[in-house]
Amino acid sequence: MTLNLTKVKDFYFNKLFKSTNNTPRVLLVDKFTTPIISICFSQSQLLQQDIILVELIEDQHGLSNNMRHLDCIVYINSGSIKHLVQELHSPHFHSYSIYTNNLISKNQLELIAEADEFEVIDKVVEIFQDYLIINENLFSVEVNSNQVNPTIEESNKLVSLLLSLKKTPIIKYESNSLDLKRLSSEILYGINTNSNNNLFDDLNKNSDIAPILLLLDRKNDPITPLITPWTYQSMIHEFMGIFKNIVSLKSEQPIILDSGMDKFFQQSRYLNYGDLTETFQKYVEEYKVQTKVSTGATSNLADLKKILTKVPEFKKLSSNILNHLNLLSEIDSQIQRQNLWEIGELQQTIICGLENHQAVRTRLNQVLDGNTTTTINKIKLVLLYSIRFHVDPQELSQLISKLNDPIRTTPLPTTSQIQLLKTFKTLVNVSTAATTNNNNTKKIINFKTLFNRDNAPSNDNIYLQYTPRLQEIITGLINPSEQPQSSVSGLSTLVPDKVKQQYGSSVQSVQDIIIYIKGGVTYEESRLIYELSQVNNVNLIIGGDVILNSEIWLNNLYDMMNEGVTVDEPVDRRALRELL
Repeated sequence: MTLNLTKVKDFYFNKLFKSTNNTPRVLLVDKFTTPIISICFSQSQLLQQDIILVELIEDQHGLSNNMRHLDCIVYINSGSIKHLVQELHSPHFHSYSIYTNNLISKNQLELIAEADEFEVIDKVVEIFQDYLIINENLFSVEVNSNQVNPTIEESNKLVSLLLSLKKTPIIKYESNSLDLKRLSSEILYGINTNSNNNLFDDLNKNSDIAPILLLLDRKNDPITPLITPWTYQSMIHEFMGIFKNIVSLKSEQPIILDSGMDKFFQQSRYLNYGDLTETFQKYVEEYKVQTKVSTGATSNLADLKKILTKVPEFKKLSSNILNHLNLLSEIDSQIQRQNLWEIGELQQTIICGLENHQAVRTRLNQVLDGNTTTTINKIKLVLLYSIRFHVDPQELSQLISKLNDPIRTTPLPTTSQIQLLKTFKTLVNVSTAATTNNNNTKKIINFKTLFNRDNAPSNDNIYLQYTPRLQEIITGLINPSEQPQSSVSGLSTLVPDKVKQQYGSSVQSVQDIIIYIKGGVTYEESRLIYELSQVNNVNLIIGGDVILNSEIWLNNLYDMMNEGVTVDEPVDRRALRELL
């Protein structure tokens, strides 16, 4: 199976729900599998496969006793086996086809068998989707931090990802992260152990090149989530939030963003703001032609909204257009309200070194002295400035004094925000964050250029100068001769036994890379790996334990600060082997 999560989703949909005899069925899920189902499949898709009712297995006491004529599909996590056992002791349905979304133990299987005193179980099948599919190239792993050992849970979920993709990879991880050392060790153990059960046997039999599982630590790139994004999907998440592919707008119905069902979103999610508005205008004009609406030219979003709401037959056909119009209107409003034309340019200038230190300092102080910039945007600017120019405590104190001035800043920063400014360098890896491929002081930039609407080179776009650190790492793996050795020299390697037997211990070339960022991934990084895969003819997917925007990332930093987390110090190799 290629690295396409949509194909994984479709494969499991057919395995779980494909109806063969057109008889009504019930689906029992739990709190773990409910989001997996809801994000992957619509209610209409389930109805088409004769699923007439969906219930939580935790709420089985509320089930009706008059459904014994119905067959039941059970799709649960191993953590809900106890609820399944209770259901089997007093079955509400005629028969049960049981699917778990990851591996279950021999003991759990025995519990299920012992509970089947009425012989209602049709089959018990392990499938492997203990993660959320966001896009065809983006996944999310939800880890319960309250677990006794969350690293083991995280590892199990990533092992399920590998099994669903049918890949047994070489594991590469950032050596300076103790969290990744532990996680990679658990994944290696999971692969080698399950190889004994033949689960990982022959997964790579159709490939001459070993796949790679690349584990990265967000603390090594704290910058990317702080930069204001300028592409569609990223902007929606930054300004409104996308949670399990749903966007909630005030006074509007929730909007579902599904690239598989929404052609416009599929085509435009990676477009920058300038290209996006032009594409949307063309989209509306096409619909106007189709519905024979003649209202004259439309030059702005307000005009479009009037057209869409005034013409009933057009409105009926254009709920999708209305959804995207509402999203674009909110994005436009946020850009104006937050003065992001100026702030976004300054962010790029700071982090990419488009002006010298003194010029940047002057511009930053002008923003901090004014009262037109939001508090949180000032905080982000100071964070970027401090990590880019290694600001000393005295200058940082002066910047904080301006932030604490009620004439300049409203509302005043919180205690946590001020503390974060003081401790930011201890929470993240300053050396990796500051050493990027974004040093562009010698570039000649037209600062009046907004977005390259005239097919200008992308590097002429002032708002898209920054590229995430991820690009340098991936390029170093794909084309090591074209990239500084430092981009991959910080990676350690673990080779599962099955991979070693098939390919040996060295990596000759790269074809498939599965990327996981512990600490969170951004939609901008998803866009980046999509573009890299198109250019380099390699298969790339990416995921993380959360989909970040700047607000979520800042909240995570506050939590790290309050928990006393600091960036990992170099660890002695001998001591590390003993630890693992």
